[in-house]
Amino acid sequence: MHPLCFCRALSAATVLAIAGNLLVAEPVPTPAASTARPSHVELRQAGDGRWQLLRNGQPFQVFGVGRLTDQELAVACGANTLRTYASGNPSDPASVAEIRRQMDEAHARGLVFIRGLNLHRESAGFSYANPADLQRQRDTIRATVRAFRDHPALLIWGLGNEAEGPRTKEVHPEFWRELDVLARIIKEEDPHHPVMTVIAGSGAWKIKAIHDYYPALDILGVNTYGGAAALPGRLDAAGWIRPFILTEFGPRGHWEVPKTKWGAPVEPGSEAKAANYARGYRGASADPKGRFLGAVCFVWGYKQEITGTWYGMFLETGEKTPAVDHISYVYQNRWPANRSPRIEAMTSELAMKAVPPGATFAAGVKVGDPENDPLAFEWKVIRESGEKWAEGNREKVPPTIDGCIVGGADAGRTGPSVTVRAPGKPGAYRLFVFVRDGRGGGATQNIPFLVEESKP
Repeated sequence: MHPLCFCRALSAATVLAIAGNLLVAEPVPTPAASTARPSHVELRQAGDGRWQLLRNGQPFQVFGVGRLTDQELAVACGANTLRTYASGNPSDPASVAEIRRQMDEAHARGLVFIRGLNLHRESAGFSYANPADLQRQRDTIRATVRAFRDHPALLIWGLGNEAEGPRTKEVHPEFWRELDVLARIIKEEDPHHPVMTVIAGSGAWKIKAIHDYYPALDILGVNTYGGAAALPGRLDAAGWIRPFILTEFGPRGHWEVPKTKWGAPVEPGSEAKAANYARGYRGASADPKGRFLGAVCFVWGYKQEITGTWYGMFLETGEKTPAVDHISYVYQNRWPANRSPRIEAMTSELAMKAVPPGATFAAGVKVGDPENDPLAFEWKVIRESGEKWAEGNREKVPPTIDGCIVGGADAGRTGPSVTVRAPGKPGAYRLFVFVRDGRGGGATQNIPFLVEESKP
């Protein structure tokens, strides 16, 4: 059990009935949100310099998930905190009521919130030099805080997520000064919950800007992937001495991996991703200076970004991947009762190559399952997305190309070895395999390839 697990409220559910006996949670009575008193959350620094988060007087470490889905499974895996990125429209009663309903439901499960407060980016047509823009944003932040400050499931205000982008190493004092103004507004309206702002990475120029222009900040949030394990050292180098939360961590990002000759990032498989979750958490939580307050894994659900499998900890069809198992282990030192299948290797002559239209190739996977469950296999050829994520933009799911899986060990072409026919249309594609154990566990891996006409 993690050293601070004793402060965590458990789920009110009796048995987690997802995917067949994953984990069991004993019933714990939780007060109805309508009758419970608002929480009081504060930071305390011990005599040895170590920081601690106190919730209603009790030590609290953030074991978080990024998104609201599968909350009972999150609790069973040791999570106590949900992170959101926005808080709706405070001027719309229906929006406020819906968010409070979500908070009520999570509170009944013993979960609390890092409640996101969305900030405009200048790339979205908002200017931090325009007084009218600033006043509108201030009014929205103030109204949002008033709408949710009394909810007992509130833990921390998350003021912005990577809102410093897309500027690169540009201090932009107006932006950071305005964050200080907004943090002071939040504290004026709600002195009972700390303010955190989340930045992308731990660049020294950002840390310096916070030191110079944003003294009202309580907690630094950092989103980092391949570098999560080294975060304490990087914060040391940047001069950060106050508390931090690892607000997004997971697999290596698509900007951190090798690329094919045609520019497609090479996605790690489920097993490699899971190992990176564990490595990142352990490295960040081992901060010798005691600044670490917790972490939020990303993303607790399905997400199309670069591919439909890169960042999601679940398959699109709902099965949990090995990343979920590893989060359970690092959060509470316990594996789920049913662990997901492992893809140990995926091979094909297609991998990383340019091939002619209609050519056929063999492909196969070597797999294992901790409980020796019978495994089902699904193979797909999917066109490369080619989209670039931007603020307010959700990537479209690229099409699956029919007729590419033409042979295999069984008539249904659902075994561990298949024959693949390259699509007839030139372009960039990926061959995916999905492995499922029939008990809620899954794994996936893919290899990129290029179809191009033969040159005369």
